[in-house]
Amino acid sequence: MTATADDRTRADIRQVLGLRNAPEFLSSFDRPNIQYRVATKESPKQQLLEFIQTEHPGDAGVVYCLSRRSVEDTAHWLQEQALRVVAYHAGLSQEDRSVAQERFLNEEGIIVVATVAFGMGIDKPNVRFVAHLDLPKSMEGYYQETGRAGRDGLPSTAWMVYGLQDVVNVRRMLADSDAPEEVKRVEAGKLDALLTYCETATCRRQILLGYFGETSTSPCGNCDVCLNPPIVRDMTREAQMALSAAIRTGNRFGAAYLTDILLGKENDKNKRHRTLPTYGIGKTTT
Repeated sequence: MTATADDRTRADIRQVLGLRNAPEFLSSFDRPNIQYRVATKESPKQQLLEFIQTEHPGDAGVVYCLSRRSVEDTAHWLQEQALRVVAYHAGLSQEDRSVAQERFLNEEGIIVVATVAFGMGIDKPNVRFVAHLDLPKSMEGYYQETGRAGRDGLPSTAWMVYGLQDVVNVRRMLADSDAPEEVKRVEAGKLDALLTYCETATCRRQILLGYFGETSTSPCGNCDVCLNPPIVRDMTREAQMALSAAIRTGNRFGAAYLTDILLGKENDKNKRHRTLPTYGIGKTTT
């Protein structure tokens, strides 16, 4: 039994265990009481503080970070802002982890800042929010972690901030792992699916449920995209410009360099590329 297995994972389970004719029971993945929100990462700790103070003062919540260092820095900073916070990650002693877990389970209004090491077996019903300060590695992980909010059925929030550096960090972790290449390709695909969810201009719940093979006929009305629909426009021409600049400069420069080329900004590094047809071509699009 699992709450977060997609089609491929379920097929792997059946194959490995030899369950050729076993029945499969699949319930809905929808958690209608959870409001899904994603924002661009700017000042993440300050954004988190404002979110908690404005929408969940005094509530229990979980804040997920990618690294142990980020957990400790964030927990310490939130404590300095007079919030009741504990830290949890695998680098802490068993005693410290037990104390943090017991406080979170038994006291009201405790916020735990944690890595993914926290959560297995946690069944606190009145967790009002789950926040991600770093991008998770997959939709399965994201769904599982956000699912720890609102188990009592009352309104809760799944809040996340992410940025380009998050994507770079997760891709680097995948590239540096000792996993077989096939596993790396699968994990990269899962990350791409999560990025699609983050950057979507349509209902987030539809994207989330669709990933697990569940179709939703109408927008949910309880995610940030539904509540505040973004203004969208066709960026095909701009995308073509960016790809052309990347190809003409040899496919080896970063976003900042290509942006300068497209906007025609002179600097000491791009002299050799100022004669390219793409130099300055993006000025009219800003």
